Amino acid sequence: MEDGKFSKDWPHEWIKKIRSRPARHSLSKRMRQVDLARQVGVDPRTVQQWESGDRLPSVGSLKRLIQVFLEEGLFLEEAQRKEAEELWLAVKRFSEVRSATKREFPDFDVTWFETVASFEGSRQEGRVATQAVSLATQSQLPKPPSLFVGRSQSMADLKERLKIHSLVSIVGPGGIGKTSLAVRVASTLPEEYPDGIWMFEFSAVKDHHFLGQFLLSTMGLQNQVNRTDLQTILDVVSDKKMMFIFDNCEHVIDACADLADSLLMAAPALSILVTSRESLNISGEYIYRLPPLSFPGDGYSLDELPEEEIKEFEAVQLFMERARLAAPKLQPTLPNLKLVGVICRKLEGIPLAIELAASRMSMLTLEQMEERLASRLTLLTSGKRNAVPRQKTLKSTIDWSYDLLTGKEQLLLRRLSVFSGGFTLEAVEWICSCKPALPIRDDKLALEGMLDLLSGLVNKSLVSIEISDDYRYIRYFMLEAIREYAGEKMREETDDRSRHVLLERHAQYYSQILNRAEAKFRTRERDACLDGVRREYANLRSAMQWSYQNAHANSIGLHMVSNLYWFWLHEGRLKEGLFWLNCFLESTVHEELPGGDFAKALHGRGVIQFVQGNVEDAMLSAARSIDLARDLNDSALLASSPRLMAFLYINQLHSEEAEPLVQESVDIARKTKDMWNLAASLHAYGKLKLEQKEYHDASMLLKESVHFFELVQDKWEVSGPYESLGYAALKLGQIDQSIECFKKSIAISQIYKGTWILSRGIEGLAIALWAKKAYPEAVILLSAAEKCRESFGGAVVPNFPLEHNLVLLDLQQVLNEQEMRDIWNKGKSLTKDQILAYSLETQA
Repeated sequence: MEDGKFSKDWPHEWIKKIRSRPARHSLSKRMRQVDLARQVGVDPRTVQQWESGDRLPSVGSLKRLIQVFLEEGLFLEEAQRKEAEELWLAVKRFSEVRSATKREFPDFDVTWFETVASFEGSRQEGRVATQAVSLATQSQLPKPPSLFVGRSQSMADLKERLKIHSLVSIVGPGGIGKTSLAVRVASTLPEEYPDGIWMFEFSAVKDHHFLGQFLLSTMGLQNQVNRTDLQTILDVVSDKKMMFIFDNCEHVIDACADLADSLLMAAPALSILVTSRESLNISGEYIYRLPPLSFPGDGYSLDELPEEEIKEFEAVQLFMERARLAAPKLQPTLPNLKLVGVICRKLEGIPLAIELAASRMSMLTLEQMEERLASRLTLLTSGKRNAVPRQKTLKSTIDWSYDLLTGKEQLLLRRLSVFSGGFTLEAVEWICSCKPALPIRDDKLALEGMLDLLSGLVNKSLVSIEISDDYRYIRYFMLEAIREYAGEKMREETDDRSRHVLLERHAQYYSQILNRAEAKFRTRERDACLDGVRREYANLRSAMQWSYQNAHANSIGLHMVSNLYWFWLHEGRLKEGLFWLNCFLESTVHEELPGGDFAKALHGRGVIQFVQGNVEDAMLSAARSIDLARDLNDSALLASSPRLMAFLYINQLHSEEAEPLVQESVDIARKTKDMWNLAASLHAYGKLKLEQKEYHDASMLLKESVHFFELVQDKWEVSGPYESLGYAALKLGQIDQSIECFKKSIAISQIYKGTWILSRGIEGLAIALWAKKAYPEAVILLSAAEKCRESFGGAVVPNFPLEHNLVLLDLQQVLNEQEMRDIWNKGKSLTKDQILAYSLETQA
């Protein structure tokens, strides 16, 4: 090492020395603390504290620090990994010594470093221009709870703190009502946050690596080429007055802290309201420790309190409201209110504990309940992060509720912990009626008794029920605290093999759900099918995660992703879909020839890569899929994969290579009477004829494509041939007919969230309007089409680049520079809804 040996015991010496070096890329330039702070995304004061030894970088900050040192060429060229690892080990050593929680600092990730080092090296050669992103909707905030008792002072305090602090954390034990309070507060502040309020329920995120994807998915965003998840989010929020609610952060606390720190550093108008069992512990955070509901504590003598004063306690109000649901005859007499006051005192005013107790009023008298609580509930005060007593208070409450269940109810509750985001009765019957051996109990859950057992858990408030407005579906769910408790009980009272069987059945069930759904994606049932997959997506994601983590179950996950790529395409979740497809395609070990799922997943990956504009990788995926389809003699894939390759060749103006592939695809679809694939392949053939300037033949093929799509009642895919028909009509001089076709394509493509195809119809309509000399309208639509390509996750290049560029050049000659700029900016300023309205209402 240069200038002697660094002390392995002092991380601040490492940071200061490396920062102060002359960069290899510019020997005369040295990095300042403020420069390092800006690039890492922290306050300059933080860097000062790092270099003075007063503070240690978090895991996320340390990773960004190493990336900056790599990018700036500050590590020794022949010892980059060695120095990075020594720095990491120094921080790890001191972090674990200083940690009050005894939390382990992760080991140095060599694979991550090599990936980053490789990326930083290639990045020096040039970067793709940043693409703009926009929100599909303004907000996503659940309705406030219909029964919300008390909390008036807490609400007032939080609203005042949010005026002063950008980051406010509601901290308290599980079940104390943090989420309900956050939603209630946020629901009163829409005027304070005109750009929207978004809630992110992190309880569904199992791994902190998925935080960025979760935010993007919730906000309806797709990442762009060479942009990280965080950069894409910052592109949206950096200049907006918004609120984010980070709900249930405790299991990913470090990642949430880094995320909040980065967001607030780059977005000064953003406010973040956090609910967690522990604080984020970062600079600028205001910690609001949520007190329990007011209850008659030890300072009150219940024997002396009058009836009206007892009723004023929030905990008593909540208990009485909930108890009346289980015991309608319960009256608020003074003796009863005194007993309720004693119960609420023993429950410490914790809302969830009160609700669980009140649900037992159908089984116990107030006297019996008070007696049981006296022996079963341990009262503990809340502590700091390393104390954990808050969890013990709630656990004691749930322990009591759990012990009141029958053996079979307990067994079912434990098994229900396998679900994420809700479940149906059918899922419970299929998954939980299995009979894994239990080391403690011999209870067996028979299929015919499942409805009664589940109803019992619903009646006792351990499971909640959700009924759709049209009464078409009923779903069940557990509060996260109860689900976590049930999961702990599952681990304590069930052996590894039995848990494995349960999780495997969960994965198999949701894999079968996708089997049934996938066949409906290309029919008139698509809407209902997509709604169903959306409802179950949390379970699907959990099943994929489990399958990926268990090598022997990779085939289940591979089967799922091969059936899910259409969902990701429709929803516009292109990056997330590509992530999962890559996970299974690149990690699955095949001892023999890969099967149909592998080939189908390759095809799906190729489709998403094509939509993203990644033609080179799409061609590799399509080519491998074709080879496997031929080996397997899979007729559906032999129709779809060659068609994808044909589209890719057409995109590159290689008509000769495309023609035999698209002809093969059409022939196979006709022979097998696969009407959907025939419609799609005729669309590809029609587009090929467009490129070959055989416009009459193109029009005939495209009309046939429309006919077959309508025959199978696919309302969405028909947008593609209508767009191509618009170009065919335009080339034949049928401008009005061309405009009509483009408008049909635009109207159809707005149906689903995945609006990456929308820009194509808008671009075509602009070219048609240019042909009618409607120049301002054409400019607005060309600008809007570009915005759509940039914002909605589609390819960055125009669909018909030659025509697009010709029209754009002509418009620049027809209009003067200032006119062109003003009109272009007008198009760029339109929202998605305004773009749609303008496109469909414009008259040439």
